Amino acid sequence: MKLTLILDPVPGGVAASLIEEWEEFGATARMAPMVRCFDGGDAAIAWGRAWARRRGLSQIFLTDNRKPGAAAVPAAAERPSQ
Repeated sequence: MKLTLILDPVPGGVAASLIEEWEEFGATARMAPMVRCFDGGDAAIAWGRAWARRRGLSQIFLTDNRKPGAAAVPAAAERPSQ
């Protein structure tokens, strides 16, 4: 069994997709991803690790699609007027 956690940027946080895969009769079976939004990546990773522990796994595979060093900046229309 394998759990993959994919982190994607969304306005105001991070979308985490958790995908469970396992071998079944010589082929790989894949569960539909569970998707949840978080304020930050740390909470998303803790959520993924909690699912891994429930499944008896010691690790998860992480794919981080967020840009490194990119801060969440509101769009021009969302910025407060001065």
